[in-house]
Amino acid sequence: MTDHTPDATRQRLEQGLRSRADLLTEAPLTLADVRTTARSIRRRRRAAAAGVAAAVLAVVAVPVGLGLAGTTDREVQPAPAPSPTAPAPGYLEDGTVHHLDGTDVALGGVQGVRAWAPLGPGYVADATRQGGRVVSFHDADGSLETTWPAPTTRSFVVDGDGRHAAWVLPSGEPVLLDGTTGELARLAPVAGARSPEAVGVLGTCPDDCGVVVADRGGRGPGATYLVPVDGTARPFLPEVPQVVALSPDDSLAAGLVGPAPDDIHSCGGVWSTGSGQTAWEDCSDNLYLFSPGSRYVATTFAEGLGPNSLRIKDAATGVLLHEMSLVDWMPGHVWVDDEHVLVNVQRGTDWSLVRIGVDGTEEVLAGPAPGVDEEEWGMAVSPYLLPTGP
Repeated sequence: MTDHTPDATRQRLEQGLRSRADLLTEAPLTLADVRTTARSIRRRRRAAAAGVAAAVLAVVAVPVGLGLAGTTDREVQPAPAPSPTAPAPGYLEDGTVHHLDGTDVALGGVQGVRAWAPLGPGYVADATRQGGRVVSFHDADGSLETTWPAPTTRSFVVDGDGRHAAWVLPSGEPVLLDGTTGELARLAPVAGARSPEAVGVLGTCPDDCGVVVADRGGRGPGATYLVPVDGTARPFLPEVPQVVALSPDDSLAAGLVGPAPDDIHSCGGVWSTGSGQTAWEDCSDNLYLFSPGSRYVATTFAEGLGPNSLRIKDAATGVLLHEMSLVDWMPGHVWVDDEHVLVNVQRGTDWSLVRIGVDGTEEVLAGPAPGVDEEEWGMAVSPYLLPTGP
């Protein structure tokens, strides 16, 4: 017999909300987080999609009435990073990394990989080992070197040159992993942060850099901090209500600014990290990923059942260069070089990997293939897992 008590109904709804939103954001949600946004969505969306829409949008929504904060001391920011190199392209399927040059590397010693990336000569992954969730470090042939506790919210982020990864331990300490030496540096925690998560790595590591950490636990705009390797946390770009991405050359930051006119999703934009001045803003997108050379940014709109389109824009001006055709769902994408994005695409029940160029070209590299049933998510998901980009 089905339990229809209020507590049971709330638990079932929260589970459904987490299932869809976690695939897109890796950030845990509760019903309280989305209740306000859900009221507005239910007036405009059919009942079957309303809960999912609220979950996805709550992750990026910024409450009404936000004001921009003051300035920050920019003289203490780390020096700009060197010119980045493109991340090694590829995808993971059944625990094996398939590089686009035909090289296959199995990640040993772990199961259930939920995020991964090339790191230095090897790899880093967010996976399961001996029943617990961990961040794992692997050598060039995929053999497991060591593991550390995984973050409680978002997974790790990688820097622009693909040599360092950062995340926040369950204890609240930001950490920085050197992909060449395998050494883990523990940084100072952000005092008072309720739900800190790493957004990016700023500067030249290992000596002159820091981890940008956003506190997602507050009800107001998410405060963002720079935690240097040799100091304490300080505010980072307080002009931006919520920083969500950094360009690999450290010159630009993407963020969220407030609700759109429909009062459902957040508007966003790009700012100069040096001056704090706005480069551009619009309400068409709220997820951002900069190209390896920082010239372009791939943007999507996390609304309803999740991203179902992709736009490539000039990072400095916001000028649209190419828009991918409408698809049913697009849960992941990554830059594979300075001018091409690899996109995980669902059309109907089939999944494909599509390489999209700044010049408007689109090429299917893998698939179509059926989805894989995942008990954790309660639905079929893509058999292809793209790497985490900088």
